[in-house]
Amino acid sequence: MTPPRTLLLALALLATACGVGPFGADAEGEQEPVQVAVGPDAEAALLGHVVAALLDAEGLEAELVPFSDAQDSRQALELGAVDVRVGYSGEAWLEVLGRPDPPGDPRDSVGEVYRHDLEEDILWLRPPFGEGPDEPPANATFSFAVMGPPGADADLRTVSELATRLSEQPEARVCVDAEFGSRADGLRAVLQAYSVRSDRPFLAASPEEAVLGVAAGDCLAGLTTATDGQAWRAGLQPLTDDLQVFPAFVPLPQVRAEAMEAHAGLRVALTPLSAELTTSLLGTANAAVAGGQEPEEAAAELAEELRRRAGRTGEGAST
Repeated sequence: MTPPRTLLLALALLATACGVGPFGADAEGEQEPVQVAVGPDAEAALLGHVVAALLDAEGLEAELVPFSDAQDSRQALELGAVDVRVGYSGEAWLEVLGRPDPPGDPRDSVGEVYRHDLEEDILWLRPPFGEGPDEPPANATFSFAVMGPPGADADLRTVSELATRLSEQPEARVCVDAEFGSRADGLRAVLQAYSVRSDRPFLAASPEEAVLGVAAGDCLAGLTTATDGQAWRAGLQPLTDDLQVFPAFVPLPQVRAEAMEAHAGLRVALTPLSAELTTSLLGTANAAVAGGQEPEEAAAELAEELRRRAGRTGEGAST
């Protein structure tokens, strides 16, 4: 019989308290590795490896701890079984705050979960807030994507511009997931916010099918996520949700306060991830993995670029 996950996490925490690291590492005589939670999907795995690469660049040993879902890794962080995870702000609104209304504004999304977790001794490394896919923070929210250059609609940058284009081309189709299309807070809410007629042609398609549909020219735009590796690999470009209808899902490092105190340089090591990661950088790295590159290799390249942008290239634990 398999023990419940709560028991497994409790045993891991007990092991940590007894001085043997949460997953059996010997804690005597030297500092324990930083325990980094890694989620099951491709993007979560990539970001976990990015964290490990950033820690290594600053002379901190990292140990990756895989989890089968985000709730397990969050619980492990709360229990002290891991030290760091990359969490998504919108996910925290739903799973941690228990609120069904995650906001579309990344500032509001991050601010609320930051304040909540501060009382739980869990620190979110807060980002600067720019505009568009080429400025931080990254936002892995839903996104309508169109074909990039030399596509006929590559000039589009925002969903408002897409709405105007659709009004000019009443026969143009949009690929949308069937479940999203049937929800009152899904497609109907988006159409209403952007004043798009609901009787226009839509094609039921999963995110994977939507990417293929746009690439094949069957749809002018398709619904996926802004960091979808297959979309970026196919040459699609995500449109900015300028009215902030979609909930923000900003990926950021979450660190136990105790771990921050125990590991000198941990904040410095992780700051490039919170301060420099953009939607474009994450989408491009996901595209590399979707194209067959090993996650560890793509993560190392992304970590190096983040450190370069943060001015940390060539620096390490002695700085």
